[in-house]
Amino acid sequence: MRRVFLAALAGCLALSAFAAAAQDWPSKPIRIVVPFPSGGTTDTAVRPLAERLSQQLGVSVVVENKPGAAGRIGYDFAAKAAPDGYTLLAGTDSLGLQPHLDPPPNYDPIRDFAPIAQLSSQPLVIAVHPSLGVTTLQQLVALGRTQREPIGYATSGIGSSQNFAGEWFARVSGLKLLHVPYRGGGQAVNDLLAGQVQLAVLGIAPLIPYQKAGRIRILAVTTAERSPALPDVPTLKELGYDVVVDQWMALLAPAKVPPAILQRLNAEVNTALRDPRLREIYAGVAMRPVGGTAQDLGALLQSDYRRFGILTKELGFKAE
Repeated sequence: MRRVFLAALAGCLALSAFAAAAQDWPSKPIRIVVPFPSGGTTDTAVRPLAERLSQQLGVSVVVENKPGAAGRIGYDFAAKAAPDGYTLLAGTDSLGLQPHLDPPPNYDPIRDFAPIAQLSSQPLVIAVHPSLGVTTLQQLVALGRTQREPIGYATSGIGSSQNFAGEWFARVSGLKLLHVPYRGGGQAVNDLLAGQVQLAVLGIAPLIPYQKAGRIRILAVTTAERSPALPDVPTLKELGYDVVVDQWMALLAPAKVPPAILQRLNAEVNTALRDPRLREIYAGVAMRPVGGTAQDLGALLQSDYRRFGILTKELGFKAE
């Protein structure tokens, strides 16, 4: 009986401690882990959000890049962080894809993270360097079919949604493509601009200025509808290729963060996403601000997890 009483007392004390911590939160700087290098799509979306949250919360909100292994290093780090609300994660749709790849990651995207809110949605793009000599996707496919060797295409990493979209497009188009993975989108963009690699499947955000300057050519977007930022660029679907990949970004926390902190974070993120300046920044890089509830994000993650599980088997997709 005494043991039962002590166990119950310990539980009550723990709950009281969590409640007190939640009430005092935030009382020190907050970090948002970005599992990709600076200069990439996720980094581009999160930095202005962190600045806005700093103003709203009255504490410093900093971005901490932990790249490597297509995001796995950063995801694993965030999953193991203390559930106190001071370490958050900027996750992407790759969270739902990677558990279906070999080797499986050390984290479970459903069990190990608490959803806060979706930040944005945007297309991936198929882009080429002008030296490849093509201006349309049809020309790219025709060129590829005349070459004996595969065309290399750059992505932000092995097992990324960009890698998945590239292999999916190769399968339905009959193109021979060779994956050229980078440790993040920033370096892939640099090499595409330099002509070191002539084809890439990347997030749209960092490429828009170079498309407008004529330094690269974006041939297609992967979403079901055209991007308002590039209304003249067709979708893969309207060009006859049944490939639809919507790249999303979201804010998550380690599992077991107190509900009161998660609710506060959700409210603050939604407030930030309504800020006209932040919306203008996102619009400038073709990101659609989303927001919504934690339940909305949880449902999206579970839906993508199931969809990627089916498609990886149907396509025989392997991260390589």
